[in-house]
Amino acid sequence: MDYKSAGVDTAYAQTLIQNLKTKITATHKVPGVGEIGGAYGGFAGRFIAMQIPGFDVVATTDGVGTKTQLLRRFDYLEGIGQDLVAMCVNDLYCSGATPAFFLDYIACGKLDEKWYNRVLASIADACAATPMALMGGETAEHPGVMPDDDFDLAGFAVGFIPKERKLPQFDAQKENDFVIGVASSGLHSNGFSLVRKIFAEIEKNSRSEFEKLIADRKEFVSAWLNPTRIYREVPQLIAKADIKGIAHITGGGIHENLPRVLKPGLGAVIENAEPFRLKAAPLLEKYVPREKLFHTFNMGTGLILIAAASELPGIRSVYPEAAIIGRLQAGSGVQLQTN
Repeated sequence: MDYKSAGVDTAYAQTLIQNLKTKITATHKVPGVGEIGGAYGGFAGRFIAMQIPGFDVVATTDGVGTKTQLLRRFDYLEGIGQDLVAMCVNDLYCSGATPAFFLDYIACGKLDEKWYNRVLASIADACAATPMALMGGETAEHPGVMPDDDFDLAGFAVGFIPKERKLPQFDAQKENDFVIGVASSGLHSNGFSLVRKIFAEIEKNSRSEFEKLIADRKEFVSAWLNPTRIYREVPQLIAKADIKGIAHITGGGIHENLPRVLKPGLGAVIENAEPFRLKAAPLLEKYVPREKLFHTFNMGTGLILIAAASELPGIRSVYPEAAIIGRLQAGSGVQLQTN
C-alpha cells in the first residue's frame, strides 16, 4: 500500500496549484493596503501591511482531514480542536510569527449539540493553550449534501512578526548547519486516508486482529488518535537561539516539507531519520514499505529546525528531546536514509 493507492496523490495536488501560480500571484498586491511578501509556497503567507510599520501580518489555513472520520467513529472528539488549531498555528510558527487570533469553519449535515459542543470547546481550549484569541467562526449546515451525522472542519490562524525576525533566513544558512528534529505527539493529522485503508484491510481479513487493536482504548488513542502537538514554545525558542529555518512535518513527510525552508543551492542529508519512534510504526510497517512511510507520515518528528551547531544548547533548553538528524550540504532536496 501507499498514500496514492489510498486515494491521495500529493504530487497531483502540487501540480494543480503550480498551474494556477500566475493567477494567484496576480492578486498579491492590494493598492493602498499592502502586498504579499516572501517566497511562493511557504508554510505561512506573509502580508506586508502599509498601516502596521515594522510588522508583517502572517496567516495560515488548514483542516483535520480524514482523521475526523476516525475521531467520529471511535468517539474521541476532545482532541479534534487541538488538531485543527495545531495544523494552522504550527505553520504560523515556521514564519517566526507570534499567533494573535483564530477563526474556524464547521460544515455539517445537521447541527447536533452532542458533537458540536465538544468540538467547539476543544477548539477554544486549544486556542487558550497556545495562547491565541478565538475571534469567531462560521457553522454551515448542508442538508441533503452531507449525511446528517457528518461534519468537517477548517481553521485560519493570524499572527504578527517583526520584519527583522522573519523566517526562514535563507541568507544565513550554510553548509554543515545542523538539521534538528523535535518529537511529534504521534501521527498528528496527516496520512489518515492510508491509515483508514489499512484499518479496513485488517477489519476485513481478521476481525479478531482488529478487535485486539482497539481493545485497549487508552493505548489505541495514544498510538493513532493523539492530538497534534502545538509547538507553543517556538516564540521562546527564537528568543533564545538563532534559528535559520523551521519546517512543520505534515503530509508528504520530511521529503516534501523540509525543502520549503532551505536556501536555493542547499539540500539536506538526513542520517538519523527516526530519532523518535511512533507507537503506530510497527503496524504501519507491516502494510507499507518503510521508504513510502517517510513520504507520507512525520515518522515521529513533527518539527525540524535549521541552526548552527553552537545553538544546540539553547534549543535543548526549550526542547530537551531535540535530536540532530542531519546536516545541510550543497545541492537540493533531501537525501534520507530510512534503514
